[in-house]
Amino acid sequence: MQDELFKNLTLHYQPQMTADGKTVAAAEALLRVIEPRGRFRHTGDVLAYVEETDQVAALDWWIAERACRDALRWPGLSIGINLSAGRFRDPELAPRLIGMVKTIGVPAKQIELEIVESSYIEDFDAANRNINQLRAAGLRIALDDFGTGFSSLTYLLKMPVDKLKIDKSFVDGLGEIKSTAIVHAVVALARAVGLKITAEGIESEDQWRLLKLAGCHYMQGWYFHKAMEPDALTALLAEQRIPRPL
Repeated sequence: MQDELFKNLTLHYQPQMTADGKTVAAAEALLRVIEPRGRFRHTGDVLAYVEETDQVAALDWWIAERACRDALRWPGLSIGINLSAGRFRDPELAPRLIGMVKTIGVPAKQIELEIVESSYIEDFDAANRNINQLRAAGLRIALDDFGTGFSSLTYLLKMPVDKLKIDKSFVDGLGEIKSTAIVHAVVALARAVGLKITAEGIESEDQWRLLKLAGCHYMQGWYFHKAMEPDALTALLAEQRIPRPL
């Protein structure tokens, strides 16, 4: 069943833009089902199945290897890879992932591992041992969906990360006093401790302009680009590099 499952999976990539919205600075790898049918019609079905059958680790490693190989197509472009929180408790995570990066030949600085903040790490000592080894090898760590769990400040206090990703739920509420205040507070906090900030789920020009004004470094969302197949990302990057007539 595992082979059949993985044969029907692929990765799409959603660009992360610079604050001015003009340049692709990074891309997040997102799991997709190639032919929605039978038991696996969408990503949620896949995630439920691997959790039920204890194959989360197998899926994590499949995604990591596929994303690292795809990254070779886009030299210099940072590629974000989501890993389950449990993977950071695995003592083999750092040596295995560092070995994978070296074997594939992708520069370590191109790979950014995203920890979903709403999934509690539980064992910070084990996680930090992995994170410190990964960062020492050149990989970077992002804290995804920041603000959605109960442990946001604990993560910042206890874990060495390089970037925060502001969750879409706060972006959706921009314009309302509470959500706008929270976004500004998160950006100020991140900048104070030297972290980069990506805002997720941007769907309108107003949201983009407010986030740019707040001081976010990178922008991600449908307003700019949906997740796309690797060939489409290659074409987008090529178009971006074509000199424009004055």
